[in-house]
Amino acid sequence: MDIDTAGFELGMPTHVEMLEHQCHMLCNENDQLRRALAKAQRNINKLVEINQDLLAQIAVEHRRANGAYVEYVHLMNYARCRYGIQLDKDGYAADPHEQVRSRP
Repeated sequence: MDIDTAGFELGMPTHVEMLEHQCHMLCNENDQLRRALAKAQRNINKLVEINQDLLAQIAVEHRRANGAYVEYVHLMNYARCRYGIQLDKDGYAADPHEQVRSRP
């Protein structure tokens, strides 16, 4: 099949012009990818920062919970030794985790 190309001789780019155009397109795509990569890196840094803050909060709350548990055990021991009260026999578990698990 013969395709009529008459009239396109003046508007057809040369091989060099097509390569230059392709080079410009690749450069623009490269710039877009660099911007997207920079944005992704900023997002990752922000997520790492948020994660570190959350881990610090978890550590603080863990220490606070441990301190409360130590105080709870201290009060249980004080009540038993000082007044002879066995709180674990009155429905209070020696371990608060056991008490929470045993609730209906």
